[in-house]
Amino acid sequence: MAVELGFIVEGHCEYESIPSIVSKIHGYCNYPIINAKGIGNIIKNTNDELLRLVKHFSPRKIIISLDYREAEREGLVSNCVELKEKVTHNCNLFMQTQQNGSLVLPEEICVIIADKTYESWICADYENLKNNSLFDADKITETYENVDMEIPNPCSWLQSKLKEDIDMKARANRKKVAQTLRPDIAATKSRSFRKFHKEVTNINMA
Repeated sequence: MAVELGFIVEGHCEYESIPSIVSKIHGYCNYPIINAKGIGNIIKNTNDELLRLVKHFSPRKIIISLDYREAEREGLVSNCVELKEKVTHNCNLFMQTQQNGSLVLPEEICVIIADKTYESWICADYENLKNNSLFDADKITETYENVDMEIPNPCSWLQSKLKEDIDMKARANRKKVAQTLRPDIAATKSRSFRKFHKEVTNINMA
């Protein structure tokens, strides 16, 4: 039986956080999520990741979420436009090659680029981070219009606002930080998250 929505995400942080974010948009998240375990794997093996998701779940819509900064760091692309074009091209090839097969193909595949990283989306609700027990509210004094452009290094920014001796690499802490994000607020402060929010919201519930 087909589901409305499925996700392919870049790594562990996104895999652990997307359910919380999506559940705040829809009130639940029982959608399949594939962890591609690295930007390089998504770029090189888009077909395999799509096949795995489509074969087992047949989502009507697929959202692929990627970090631009990681792809640039690994020398895979020179800008976010190139990254989106590469993966979109791979998606189009998948659809073409599977057109006459037995799979129930998605009606739509959307490639969303987090600019600069997934952590930019967490920064977008900086006001609510003040209410998270992992953060020192007194350190969060800035205001932003678009964190994608105004926070050059989101990971460093988040690290600088934590209380002492907090390990952001700990899974429990990563999940707790993600739970702080309010999608409606983040969408006003991050252009790339606004795109993600729009695509998650606009699904065929038939």
